[in-house]
Amino acid sequence: MTARYNHAILEAAGAHLGLAEWPGAKHNPEVIGFFNAVGHGWVKDDETPWCAAFVGAVLATLGLPHTGKLNARSYLQWGEKVHQSEALPGDVVIFSRGDPNGASGHVAFLVRFDGSDRVVVRGGNQGNKVSDASYTVGRVLGYRRATGQEPDGVPILRAGMRGVEVKALQLRLRELGYHMGEVDGVFGSLTRGAVTAFQADNGLDVDGAVGRETREALQTAQPRPQRNVDTADLRARGSETIKQGDVIDVGVAAGGLLTAAPAIKDALTQAQGILPTITSLVREQWPAIIVLVVLGAVWYANREVKKARLADARSGAHLGR
Repeated sequence: MTARYNHAILEAAGAHLGLAEWPGAKHNPEVIGFFNAVGHGWVKDDETPWCAAFVGAVLATLGLPHTGKLNARSYLQWGEKVHQSEALPGDVVIFSRGDPNGASGHVAFLVRFDGSDRVVVRGGNQGNKVSDASYTVGRVLGYRRATGQEPDGVPILRAGMRGVEVKALQLRLRELGYHMGEVDGVFGSLTRGAVTAFQADNGLDVDGAVGRETREALQTAQPRPQRNVDTADLRARGSETIKQGDVIDVGVAAGGLLTAAPAIKDALTQAQGILPTITSLVREQWPAIIVLVVLGAVWYANREVKKARLADARSGAHLGR
C-alpha cells in the first residue's frame, strides 16, 4: 500500500498550525470555514467540536475524499486500514474519547510516534487550536490511509494536469533534488523539465509523463547528487547569468567610487582640525549617500542571483544558463 498522498496531506494541515478559536462571543471565520468545506455550513461558531471538520477540510483542499461528517469515528470506515507497525506521517488516526465503546472520539493526522506508548498528531480542536499534540497509543482506535479516487488504476500524469497527484509528484521531485519551481499542484513546463531530467538520470523513457514505471522509480530513487561546481566554473563555461552579474559588479564598483570620491575628499578636508558632527556630514553629503545605498542594494540583489545560479548548477537545474 503506497502513501503517495501523505506528504501533501501533512503539509496542507501544517499550513493551519496556530489557528485558534476566538475567546468571547466572536468566532473565528477560518474555523467556521472548515465546517463549510465539508458540507456543514449551518455551523456558525467555533465552539462546536471541529476536529473532524478540520480533517475533512484539509482532505478537500487536496481533492481527496472525506466522510463529510462531524463524527470523528466516521473515519474508521474511510480510506484503507493500516496496522500501527506500518503507519506513516500523514495517515489519519482515530482516538476514543471517554468510553472506548461510545460514540465520541477525536481524529487527526499522524506526525510521529514518541516512544512505544505515545503518538504525536496534527489536528484541529487540540487545545482549541490547530496544533501538534501527544496522545497515548492506548486511545487509538485505528489508523487509515488516503487512497484517492482511482478505481480504474493509476493515472498517467502529463503536462497541463492539476491536483493532489501533481502536488505529491512535485514534493517528491523536490526531495530528490530536482528543480521544478513552486509546489502548486500544476504540471507546468518546470515540472515537466524535472520529470524528463529524472527519467534521463534513471534510464527511463524520456517522455515527460509519469506513468507506472516512472512512478515506481520515484518511490525508490535516491536524492540526486549535487555537482561540484563553483562560480569560476560557470564563468569559464560561458554562463550568461554570471557574465551579466560580473558586468553589474564592475558597474557598481565604478559607480560607487565615482560617487563617493567627492564626499570622501570633503570629509577628509573637514576633518583637519575638528571632526564634523555626523548630522552635518549626512546633511551635506546626502545625495552621495543615497546613491551608495542604491548601489549597495543592486550589489546585494546581484549577489543573490549569482548564488541562485550556482545552486541551480549544483542541483542540475537550467544547465547552461
